[in-house]
Amino acid sequence: MPQYQGIPAIPNEQIAQWQYDVLVAMKENLEILMDQRGPGRAVTNDTIGVQPAQFQLMRQVSARGDFVVIGAFNVPVLDDYIKLLNDVQQLATDVATMQDAFNTLLQNLRN
Repeated sequence: MPQYQGIPAIPNEQIAQWQYDVLVAMKENLEILMDQRGPGRAVTNDTIGVQPAQFQLMRQVSARGDFVVIGAFNVPVLDDYIKLLNDVQQLATDVATMQDAFNTLLQNLRN
């Protein structure tokens, strides 16, 4: 990381209080971004993010709907089975969408 010059203190003489407050806040934010203040780095580290999930194969579900008994087995009716598959696929799609939105947010913060 490059070394930056320290920012001198802001004089509060002959300046309105609101201007002093704004300048002090900007100075503190710059020092945080330059890693000269605070316990850690600002959000400029490229290792922060969410890795996209690989193809998800759902192996087991715990939901139960209407079923019919065939022999000794409870078999879900086709309509409930299709609705369950659609709900699980929608959940996986929603998670992927949230990961993309989070990564876009982080990219915007970095730029």
